Amino acid sequence: MAIKSGDFVLIDYLLKVKDTGEVFDVTMENQAKENNAYNPEQVYEPRLVVVGQGWTIKGIEEALEGMEEGSEKEFEIPPDKAFGERDPTKVRIVPARDFSRQGVTPKVGARVEFGDQLATIRSVGSGRVTIDMNHPLSGKTIAAKLQVRKVLSEQTEKIRELIHRRVRNVPKEKFLISVLGNVVTIEMPEETFVLEDIQFAKKGLAKEISKYFPEFTSVQFIETHTLKPVKPTAQTETANVTEQGTGGSTEKA
Repeated sequence: MAIKSGDFVLIDYLLKVKDTGEVFDVTMENQAKENNAYNPEQVYEPRLVVVGQGWTIKGIEEALEGMEEGSEKEFEIPPDKAFGERDPTKVRIVPARDFSRQGVTPKVGARVEFGDQLATIRSVGSGRVTIDMNHPLSGKTIAAKLQVRKVLSEQTEKIRELIHRRVRNVPKEKFLISVLGNVVTIEMPEETFVLEDIQFAKKGLAKEISKYFPEFTSVQFIETHTLKPVKPTAQTETANVTEQGTGGSTEKA
């Protein structure tokens, strides 16, 4: 069945800058190694996309529509459907003291936060810093290789992948998902209890479930803390034996 807008799809891809051949994003470990882009700290696995929701660049979303599970495609993505055309007005010269006030030492090529945006430092000198607030890949044509691994159909399967998108460092199989009427319940594994930003992840997940599954009226997150029995000490065992031994002598005839 052809993929359409709104479908939940697991995809693999390799993206490179057409002019230079530089790979800047890849989900497949073998492809990363073949293209000298392997990062041992990265988890290589298919990514979830809800088609038409802006989760990836426009060129990939448009390419997905009409594809089928198991299909592959190689194509080029023009700048206007990738990371946008370069905008000269986003290149600015600012005083170096604006960075020193924040405790930042400006260095050419560094990505810094300026105002509410990320910027690349292009040059530093004479108390001035040239910053570029264009995306680093703006104006670039992208060469893409796309593979559709799976089109999700089951409700709980979709929710499980939404969870995995936000909590990647815990195996998705450890989350127990159940549906009763208009309530979805998610049992959280112990590994998540102390994760940084787990509350933020749960709040975001609840919003996504509300958006993509309007039939649900509430989401319950359950944390079960297993209490292990206390191992009796030698002193406790002796006391129990004493109590049992003296118990008979107090009985009345």
